[in-house]
Amino acid sequence: MLFIYYLILYLGASALTWTTAQARPRPSHDTVKRELGHFEERYINTLNYKLYNETVKLIGYMKVKFSPEEVNMFEDHYFTNYGELQKYGFHFYDQASMELLIYFPVAGALIEHKGSMIEANELGEFEIEDVDGDYAVLGRKQTDYVHGVHSNIIKDGIIYLADKAYPTRQIGNVFVYDLGYKSLDHDHDHSNSKRTDKGCLANHGGENCSKVYNIHTGRCPENPKTCMDYNGPHTDCKKEHRTTYFLGSDCSISVSRAHCWTESEDFVKNKIDNAVDKIF
Repeated sequence: MLFIYYLILYLGASALTWTTAQARPRPSHDTVKRELGHFEERYINTLNYKLYNETVKLIGYMKVKFSPEEVNMFEDHYFTNYGELQKYGFHFYDQASMELLIYFPVAGALIEHKGSMIEANELGEFEIEDVDGDYAVLGRKQTDYVHGVHSNIIKDGIIYLADKAYPTRQIGNVFVYDLGYKSLDHDHDHSNSKRTDKGCLANHGGENCSKVYNIHTGRCPENPKTCMDYNGPHTDCKKEHRTTYFLGSDCSISVSRAHCWTESEDFVKNKIDNAVDKIF
């Protein structure tokens, strides 16, 4: 009977959280789509491109999805500190879908051109005006600090996405890519996790992005055994609140600098094991 009592309390609290989240005034998806278009144009204008304007350029975003239990805490924090958080300039909060989008130039992206792969520079630029192909991003080359994770196919020094990423829209000569969800749900800590091939530590060779990219916001004691995805502004330094304080954290800054875009959990569902030839 005691178990049933606590179960009822839990279900009631969960229902209340969901109802509260749903009760917030939310813009329509069409309104958000228009706002997002304006944001992307502004974001593109902040990038100090090296090549002339007519060359092909790629930007992308990764999404953080909030559960009903998390969204109220995040939104309270986000709107209370809106002016401060907007200064980062690399994110867009889709309030209709309750998703946070983190933008970046798709650095090092590999796409097909005339039957072979060509590589973007660190700003997601190619030295051509048109691509003889479908503009699908195949992956990126491995580097000292980008190794790939279990959701990738890795062969001959190349980290392939298990599914090609096609552009979702085009703004002039800039192509925009949805590169999936940045999972904050799994345990990044190698000392406790059953897997060691997930998340940022795996991708960065066993080190977190704070160390390998020298990103230190200084808000919390640094823990080298885990991803510092919870030390954004006004954080309480609790790992379990990482969704609330992800924006402005070391991890979010690393994502915005294109260090993490092959880490998406989306591609796991359709992983093509040992079949890189099927990508082409």
